[in-house]
Amino acid sequence: MGDLIAITDHNLFDERNKAKQSAKPIVGEFNKSRIHSYGPNSFKLHRLPVPVRGDIVGLVGPRSIGKTTALKILAGELTPNLGRFNDPPLDWLTIRTHLHDKHLRRFLAQVVNHKLKVVFKPQQVPQDYMGLAVGEILRKVDDRKDLRALILCFLDLKTPSVKFHHLDIRAQHRVTLAAALLQDADVYIFDDISSFLDMRQRFMVAQLIRSLKTAKSYVIVVDNDLSVIDYVSDYMYIMYGEPEAYGVFSEQYFDVETGIEFYLRGFDPIEDNLIRGDPLIFERDFFISAPNEKHLEPDPEPLIGRRYSYPHMTTNHLKLKMKVEGGNLHDCQIHLVLGDQGTGKSTFIKLLAGFLPPDGVEPWCPEYLKSYKPKKISFIRACTVRAALETRCFHHRFVSDVIEPLQIDRLMGRKLTSLSPGERQRVAITFCLMKDAHVYLIDEPSLDLDSDMRIRVALAIRKHILRIQRAAVVVENDFLMAAYLADKVILVEPSIDTASCLPRDIARPVSGFSVSAGRVNRRPVSDFSVSAGLRPLVNGPSVSGFSVSSPCDRVAGFNLLLEKLNITFRQVPDSSRLTPRVNKAGSMEDKTQKLNGNFYYNLA
Repeated sequence: MGDLIAITDHNLFDERNKAKQSAKPIVGEFNKSRIHSYGPNSFKLHRLPVPVRGDIVGLVGPRSIGKTTALKILAGELTPNLGRFNDPPLDWLTIRTHLHDKHLRRFLAQVVNHKLKVVFKPQQVPQDYMGLAVGEILRKVDDRKDLRALILCFLDLKTPSVKFHHLDIRAQHRVTLAAALLQDADVYIFDDISSFLDMRQRFMVAQLIRSLKTAKSYVIVVDNDLSVIDYVSDYMYIMYGEPEAYGVFSEQYFDVETGIEFYLRGFDPIEDNLIRGDPLIFERDFFISAPNEKHLEPDPEPLIGRRYSYPHMTTNHLKLKMKVEGGNLHDCQIHLVLGDQGTGKSTFIKLLAGFLPPDGVEPWCPEYLKSYKPKKISFIRACTVRAALETRCFHHRFVSDVIEPLQIDRLMGRKLTSLSPGERQRVAITFCLMKDAHVYLIDEPSLDLDSDMRIRVALAIRKHILRIQRAAVVVENDFLMAAYLADKVILVEPSIDTASCLPRDIARPVSGFSVSAGRVNRRPVSDFSVSAGLRPLVNGPSVSGFSVSSPCDRVAGFNLLLEKLNITFRQVPDSSRLTPRVNKAGSMEDKTQKLNGNFYYNLA
């Protein structure tokens, strides 16, 4: 078969899996640091993070590795058994003597003795909210009345009379976040803040969490969006281990810049331990520049075999009015679609896929061959992953670039209907990329994935698209993943500026932009300064619809988006790494970049 590999060759994947298992991270002997165990052959947690008074601590690690277990212990909701599941310790005094860090012992003593008020925003929505109205839930916890209007506006909570159980999961998540942010407490613990939020909402919530920081408060945050962790945290702990088997916290915390660098490299040099087998590198040579990359001019007419055009379109689907500027999709380039939640990004993808007819007398249907991965994934077939894949023969690079990084080889014997949401996402991305197509349309590939797998997916998509020299259109809300992927940017915006209450640190309603035919049009921007606090601004006009720009240069597109959010990113120079890093609001880098108009500081 030459360079082609058949999925039916079971021995090949069995041998590769054995090789991977023999290269597990080195964890050493952790019996003395075991904190909790769920059974003799069940998950074991080693060590706990130490909250830092007056600072915000972020926790980063793969899914199913013990982050939520650790948070429940720190919140006083779970009593650790020190691994003695048959003979657990009967009192917290015994547990505290097992802990080596005096600050952690003191913190837990204050929590269990109710000397510290703890607010815990769990990963799953609380069941005791079911049956209550949104307004009733929030009135019970309304300690921060000065920020109530701002928080409700940020999280788009405009229906206080609606019952919690009648909301969709996205709105339920926002209500749970608001309930935590509105309380006055000594300890704030947030488990997974960015799920179901768009890019704007993520940084708004991060800004609100930073407003909780006082000289006496403890704030702990877990999230899978590394840019959010970078923005919200002062320090961070890294977790490593084997998902669903054991998890280990790094012995000490790092400043957030160093911690994310170690996490991306996959190695903790302090403890001489592997976090994972492979580094996650943002390489310079991943980007292929088009001839007109540095100009904000319209693309020339499409060339046969190299570009795929779509016309100007309008649609009124599900009461969503959308106007699409025509454009060109280039081979060897990933076109990233950015915009707020509910602006029609998925509708735009469906238009490009030909699944939605645009308005007009003359119907348009894409002439290019496309492969489409929807945002919501469900499998009807009850066959195994292997059976679904074995009808194809793959180039050996597809195995090394996609199947292995996405760990599909570990799911071969699983039935499609038994997969978890994250596993379904990985399999759906693989199904999309394995098809022969001119244009790959991928809607929110990061959904339900942990921080580690998100970057693996981004690298897999980019490697595959460049290798087969095809075009891709991707919708994404994780900024780090978006920066990994984007060659061109497509912006989806309200037809009328609708920013009715935005924080001064996050968005300036006096600034604005529009993109037409690939050209950026700016409106004048007034002077501004970083505010010491957050406050709502005056209401703006209502939405009349949404517009989709034609593809523009990635740096210009990111600059326009970040200028509207009033967030700045820089790239860290390195021989092989240009990792985008968010600047803290009001930092020297933040002020300098805003002064120079470089909201996305690009070194490539």
